[in-house]
Amino acid sequence: YSYFQKVPAEAPQLELKANYGLVEPVPFEFPALNAHWTPETLAAFDLTKRPKDDTAKPKPDEEVKPLKEPDIKPQKDSGCQIS
Repeated sequence: YSYFQKVPAEAPQLELKANYGLVEPVPFEFPALNAHWTPETLAAFDLTKRPKDDTAKPKPDEEVKPLKEPDIKPQKDSGCQIS
């Protein structure tokens, strides 16, 4: 609308279904189970049958030694030029 047009008293009926920019949803389907995955294969992943590992104790934190930072001085004869 331009500046001098009057605002209509009733809002026009708009088409609510968009016909661009939208894609149709694709229904998700699980892929077929491979023949290698048998009940015996799945039972092999039983975590209750794993070997007991008593050495899984957390290691004590090592003390972090402070490092001495080098004294960096700007060098004028480095060969770099800003142009």
